Amino acid sequence: MKYYFIINPHSGKRQLGDLENKIHQACIKRKIPYEILYTKAPGDGKRLAKKISDSEECTVFSVGGDGNLNDVLNGVIVSENKILGNIPYGSGNDYDRTLRNYEDQFVLSDVGVINGRYFINVACLGLDADVANNLEKTKNKKWIPVSQRYNASLVYTFTKFKPKKLSLQIGDFQMETEITIVALGNGQFYGGGYRIAPKALIDDGALDIYIVEKMPKPRILGVLLKLMRGTHENSPKVKKYRNERIIVDSEEVCVFNVDGEKLQGRHFEISLKKNAVKVFNDRTFIDEITEDK
Repeated sequence: MKYYFIINPHSGKRQLGDLENKIHQACIKRKIPYEILYTKAPGDGKRLAKKISDSEECTVFSVGGDGNLNDVLNGVIVSENKILGNIPYGSGNDYDRTLRNYEDQFVLSDVGVINGRYFINVACLGLDADVANNLEKTKNKKWIPVSQRYNASLVYTFTKFKPKKLSLQIGDFQMETEITIVALGNGQFYGGGYRIAPKALIDDGALDIYIVEKMPKPRILGVLLKLMRGTHENSPKVKKYRNERIIVDSEEVCVFNVDGEKLQGRHFEISLKKNAVKVFNDRTFIDEITEDK
């Protein structure tokens, strides 16, 4: 079986340096044929993954962050012969935080679908989505360490945030409200380690759905602190649901953050595909490539 590595050369907090050499050594040691491909523009991960013949049995690795993984996922999932791999080389690597809890070499992972786009980790709308979407503003400020970009974006977004007026349908349940956060977790983490869905499993056939309704800004800080620690499920301000389907409507255009990528609209239909993609999880192989020199 051939391995393909789709690398985002701009991902992460490490220098890519000898990345190609590490891939070469790991594959040669196992006598695995491989090919390295580089993305140059948004959408290249999907395009490069789809370009690989659907009839070829192979593993297609995303080498980068969660956004690159999402891109590659959308190119891999159309073929039953392609296995999805993830070499976490970004600044967040949140899907890998959940995946590494599994001991099997391969995991059949559920995958969410939002308006036709697949996601494997977390989709969110509201304050947390705005924080993720505003990360671009912090990337251009070189005085902000990579590890602190999310926190810097959080401070920036918090001062400007306004609640979103939404109509929500979760299974047969409907509600209209102003929200601070709507988060849909297939994986447990987002934002570089914030444990939004502490009990989520990537193979349990349901999304863990969290809703925080409108509240005064000083109280939001308390919820955010609990969210950082993964203790927010005990908060009376946080409502949790588990379902395979949710519909979100808004009178104004709003932005979902989907595995680190933006999706704009007024109407969002989200569902879950069970056991939708086979995910490579040989930790020895992955760690050989990602370990620091």
